[in-house]
Amino acid sequence: MTTSIDALKAIDWTFQGVKAKEGIHGLHSYPAMMAPPVARNLIELLSQEGDIVLDPFCGSGTVTTEAARLGRFAIGFDINPLALLIAEVKATPLPPARLWQAGHQIQKFLAIHRPEHFSPPSFANIDYWFKPSAQRQLACLKAAIDGLDDEEVRSFCLVVFSRVVREVSNTRQGEFKLFRPPPERLERHNPDVSHLFYQRFSECTAIMGKWWREVLGRILKPRLKLHDARKPFPIEPESVDLVLTSPPYGDARTTVAYGQFSRLSLQWLGLWKEDLDRLGLGGQVRPLKEMVPSLREPLKVIAAVSPKRAQEVEAFYADLYDCLRNIAVVVKRGGFAVFVVANRKVKGVKLPTDRAIVEMLPEFDLVALLPRKIPNKRMPLRNSPSNVPGETDTTMLDEHIVILRKRG
Repeated sequence: MTTSIDALKAIDWTFQGVKAKEGIHGLHSYPAMMAPPVARNLIELLSQEGDIVLDPFCGSGTVTTEAARLGRFAIGFDINPLALLIAEVKATPLPPARLWQAGHQIQKFLAIHRPEHFSPPSFANIDYWFKPSAQRQLACLKAAIDGLDDEEVRSFCLVVFSRVVREVSNTRQGEFKLFRPPPERLERHNPDVSHLFYQRFSECTAIMGKWWREVLGRILKPRLKLHDARKPFPIEPESVDLVLTSPPYGDARTTVAYGQFSRLSLQWLGLWKEDLDRLGLGGQVRPLKEMVPSLREPLKVIAAVSPKRAQEVEAFYADLYDCLRNIAVVVKRGGFAVFVVANRKVKGVKLPTDRAIVEMLPEFDLVALLPRKIPNKRMPLRNSPSNVPGETDTTMLDEHIVILRKRG
């Protein structure tokens, strides 16, 4: 144990120059992805082969994929169906020959079917976000993918399709939230959907082929499930050896908009049900059941400026508290709970999320609090706390790796 902690403290957790989308994690972008070497090192040093590793906010599956690669039994929960689709595909190594066979089948389908014969799905504002030509082309491509018999390959193609949906939409590229580009740029935007799909299919097949060869086509398949971490986990109490997760940084409206990022893909995939950002932590105003000591003063200062913002911040921590209490139930005595968090600012006030997590888990001892710079994580680094044009403030430039161990 001492050796592991010493080894943890000796690592430079910034991993400057390492991209969150390295290797198989480059299959599809996703907001605020954990850097793979961060997950890999924590899993290797705080668990053993055959252990159970849980990520209750698994997103696109960085932790679950790395745990599976290392011979752990991984469990991942998330409320976003797109995230779980990506995580499932990343954890299913496929030989390129199977993928290219499907690619040729799709190509034949598109060659003999005309896009104008296919109707797009019906969802709000589809004409605002997609030009008519793009809608018909996407509908034809989706029909080609749906015709594939191989379920694992079909899921892979749907992940590629999701990438194409975002690229051909009338949104500014490189953004998580949905914004239309200026009219003159939008006028020039007339994408060739099938051509773009073949490009992205080739790229993703190369990524998957390298991954398949790296793991020889075999990893322990993670258990991935649509689940809200505020509700009790469908896991036996005290059965998890390591919880490793990066929970949301705050309410989606002011931090990372996972729902907006995923909305168009989910609508085209037929997986959209309701606003994920409203379903996320802090999406509904509610008070903390019991005030956390480290949050008392920051909330008081924010309330003096904006009572509404203070209520919204408190709602996020009320939801996070429920999640942490569920985590406490499933971790074994002597097991670890590790949280990669950033302390964001609201109205210029820094919120000590790292300390709040420690206080919300009194059954755990703090083993280490490791600093980490955020070199390239895709998330907002500045915002406008006053809504005055030109006035901005830093949000999250560094993270903290909070390592806790359950007593017993």
